Amino acid sequence: MSRQRLIWAIAGILLAAVTVWVHYEVKVNLVQAADPMGGSVEESGNLSVGEEISDFSSVDLDGADVILSEFQNSEVVVLDFWATWCRPCIYSMPSLEALNEEFEYRGAQFLAVNVGESPELVREFVEDTDFTVRVVIDEHEEISDAYGVRGIPQLVVVGKDGRVAHIEVGYPPFAGLAEQRENRLRELLDDLIRQGGA
Repeated sequence: MSRQRLIWAIAGILLAAVTVWVHYEVKVNLVQAADPMGGSVEESGNLSVGEEISDFSSVDLDGADVILSEFQNSEVVVLDFWATWCRPCIYSMPSLEALNEEFEYRGAQFLAVNVGESPELVREFVEDTDFTVRVVIDEHEEISDAYGVRGIPQLVVVGKDGRVAHIEVGYPPFAGLAEQRENRLRELLDDLIRQGGA
């Protein structure tokens, strides 16, 4: 092999290694930006508890329009930002589904906002896992960017008045803490539905 080819081969290997490393770091940092133990926060990115949330429009996996403001004055909205590659997101899904099942006919709308993935990939994942929460497509990350979502999973509860009522980041790795989180969200949803707002 000539010296020039050897140099190009080494450069190619280095470029591939750097590309893989950057891709890995972006994904890891996106997950780790949220507290891995999970917990409620007063603000995250461009969202703050008590402030009015910006509207968004997208489509769900069935192609139906989803406009956040259409739920205002009628339902509490739970936005769950997630991706198929995010393990904590996947671990949180049974809890999200349980809450969805409990509250979907009581005045709460659950929207699982998939961050940065194609509808085809998301549809395959949903079919393989039998995930039942309504999935909103954010393929180009317009929603998550507008809200400044820096880590996933991130859950945002919006009161009927259109104001952020609660922000939850990360997902706890221990069963006891996960159960506490679910109970905390259950109590919050009960209160918001009963009060009619944030």
